[in-house]
Amino acid sequence: MPEAPKQFAASANGDKWFLLHNETADEQFVIHRASAASGGTETRWPVSSFLELFGDHPQGHALREELRDAVSAEEKATSERSPAAPKTVNSFPWSRRTDRTG
Repeated sequence: MPEAPKQFAASANGDKWFLLHNETADEQFVIHRASAASGGTETRWPVSSFLELFGDHPQGHALREELRDAVSAEEKATSERSPAAPKTVNSFPWSRRTDRTG
C-alpha cells in the first residue's frame, strides 16, 4: 500500500506542501497544492530541486525539519529492532596452574 503524503507546511493563503516517499524508486518528492484561489494546481519536485529553489523560504525550513525528524525516527526504530550488543567477556587467567617440577 502506498504511503500517503505527509503535510509539512501550509501558508496563510491555503497553499500546502507535502512530502511523499516513492518506495518503488526509493525517492522523495515535495508536492505543492495551491489554494483554490490560486488555481488549485499541484506541482511536484524532487527534494533536492525544491530545496535549491525554496530552501530559504519558510516551506524550505519546514522541509528540512521534517527530513531531520524522519531520519531521527528511522534511527530510533532501527536501534529498537536491533538486538542488544553482546557483552564482551574478559577472560583473564586469574589462577594458572604451574606444575613445575625440577
